[in-house]
Amino acid sequence: MSLPSSVFHIKGITPGPCVVVFGGTHGDETMGMEVVKVLLGVFGIHDVWGSATQESELIQGDLYLGIGNPEAVKRGTRSVSGVRDLNRCFHEAFFESPEALALPDQQRAAELKDLLARADYFFDLHSVSTKQTVPFVGVTTFSAAHREICRYIPVRYIVDVNSILGQDVGIPRKMVEQTPTTCSWVNRHGGVGLCYEMGYQNDIASVPYALCVVVHLLEHVGVVDERFHQIFSFSSDQNFIVSEQQVYRLVHCERNKFKNFHYADSRYTTSFLPVKTGELIGTYQDKEEVRAYADGLLVFPSGPQTLRDNKSLFYLATLVV
Repeated sequence: MSLPSSVFHIKGITPGPCVVVFGGTHGDETMGMEVVKVLLGVFGIHDVWGSATQESELIQGDLYLGIGNPEAVKRGTRSVSGVRDLNRCFHEAFFESPEALALPDQQRAAELKDLLARADYFFDLHSVSTKQTVPFVGVTTFSAAHREICRYIPVRYIVDVNSILGQDVGIPRKMVEQTPTTCSWVNRHGGVGLCYEMGYQNDIASVPYALCVVVHLLEHVGVVDERFHQIFSFSSDQNFIVSEQQVYRLVHCERNKFKNFHYADSRYTTSFLPVKTGELIGTYQDKEEVRAYADGLLVFPSGPQTLRDNKSLFYLATLVV
């Protein structure tokens, strides 16, 4: 397997798992990239635009650290093409389509797919676009192994995005159950993949805490040991285990009809807000009302800055019992 650009292979001298950590899957999300840069610095790597393999006695198995979409990162944009971002490219239908493969983001996905397919664990580090959205974990499969990993991430909410994220990116209906995300690709090939939304993307002050969480995750899966914590002066016995986490599944996406939608209450411009069946969410300019499909949480709402451009107004997530 050839090493993709902006991906570095730290090879252990003892056996262990294959673990992949990416930041910058979306080029405008800076926190994950900063965490990856710090981790690479441990091994003396400071030019994140190259690629290399080197051995380290600090690693058991294989650790891959990289920038998901380096060209988008350089531009400071979510994607390169503006058509489909990297985290919507990992679907078999796209890899078989010459039209799709003409997109630079899809070409990057083709470079990464073999690496992700062999990962035992994959942590895709993201950050959110609004200060009001709390950190959370996104999954496309929630197995016992996913549940165990999530216990070590200090978040209250775990969101199973299921197949809904594929509905707006041209996936054939008969294949829509295969969510086109990086994590879903890992899961479908036998690994454990999850997305850690670490917090507000411009809050660089949160990077040290996020780094601490990621290092403890790396220890939990067995690719590093307590020696790694000493580099950062982290306590290896720091308890990140969360006793109460709620798992929600996306069940509905409210499609934007682009008729000047207005939220009924400004509180709907924040995320993870409880709603009841039939509750008024907002109204279009022509007085058409949009109400809650079921009891649950309103997540990923389009705020004032993105409402005009987004295909979706919001998603509804219901509690998984």
